[in-house]
Amino acid sequence: MGQVVDAAVRFPTVTLTSALVVALGFWLLVLLGRADVRAFDADAPSLTRSLGGMPVAVAASAVIVSTWLVSVTGTVLMDLAHLTGPGGAAARVALLALSTLVAWPVTRRCAASPPRLFPGRAGLHRPAAASGTPYDPGPPRARG
Repeated sequence: MGQVVDAAVRFPTVTLTSALVVALGFWLLVLLGRADVRAFDADAPSLTRSLGGMPVAVAASAVIVSTWLVSVTGTVLMDLAHLTGPGGAAARVALLALSTLVAWPVTRRCAASPPRLFPGRAGLHRPAAASGTPYDPGPPRARG
């Protein structure tokens, strides 16, 4: 466990650790009702469509978590291989790039999985019980 904590606070993972803390803070605000999960969807509609309707906040969080996990794993493995000096520094920069490149396909695969797991569901909205029309909760209420 100490190796993981040590890897999380060193380059390149420390940059991703700070992004992970920001994402966790956002999800805490969502749980408290102070933020909306779909708050960023209007800013990136093509990203939302390309991920099968997955909210941008969920996709960003999935990218951050998977990048962080790859980076921590790579850092621990580099420590076990005793990579130091200029070669170790170059390997850490390469690890940052590699972990970012790996995260996007992982997120796209996760976004594509729910429709295959639940083939009977046509869309993201469930029908209302009375009329059969899609249920839309509407915009978040103004908080005062």
